[in-house]
Amino acid sequence: MPLLKGRRSWVAVVFALMFFGSFSSLYADIVPTLFGTGVDASGNPLPNGSVDPHYTAGGPLYTIGSPGSVGWVDNTLTSSWVSPVPNTLAGPGPFTYHTTFDLTGFLASTAQITGQLAADDQATIYLNGVDVFDGAPDNTAPWSFLQALTISSGFISGINTLDIYIPNNIEGSNDGPTGLQLNLTGTATPVPEPASVALLGLSVFALNFLRRRA
Repeated sequence: MPLLKGRRSWVAVVFALMFFGSFSSLYADIVPTLFGTGVDASGNPLPNGSVDPHYTAGGPLYTIGSPGSVGWVDNTLTSSWVSPVPNTLAGPGPFTYHTTFDLTGFLASTAQITGQLAADDQATIYLNGVDVFDGAPDNTAPWSFLQALTISSGFISGINTLDIYIPNNIEGSNDGPTGLQLNLTGTATPVPEPASVALLGLSVFALNFLRRRA
């Protein structure tokens, strides 16, 4: 009876080691190099007219602090509208908004982006050159509401590119406002540390040893 009890104790210890060793290396973490539009390095909204440090569109992009003046949905607490010109009247498109983020130290297969998008006009998101999200069509006024989005495939190790294509004035040649608001969060599982891998391997070895003794 004491032997059985001892065996059960050892099995409990092994499973605990396996659980904590696996858990420590498989949790999802925030990707710190992915930002929404119109925010600083800490993710705080920028003042009106500030240049966005993370996005470009063939040139600098400017934060729009009062989007309601052109009929756009409000900025959020973690993102702001940006436009190629401070007054939003950038002329006929198309415009391609561009940013990059780094998945070095993460398992690319586990990466995911969630968030919201509003665009003037219609927007299509390309991840590493592949179409991964098609926004609401122009006739739904996609600048007047935030669309939910999720991207869960197409990621690569290292540097990834995110391009948002906006064909401004697709229904005419008039010089209307144009801009983009992205509110994004990226998550991914960190690459397991060598110590965690060794602990997991030791746990599996110990479990097999106990099975042979039993």
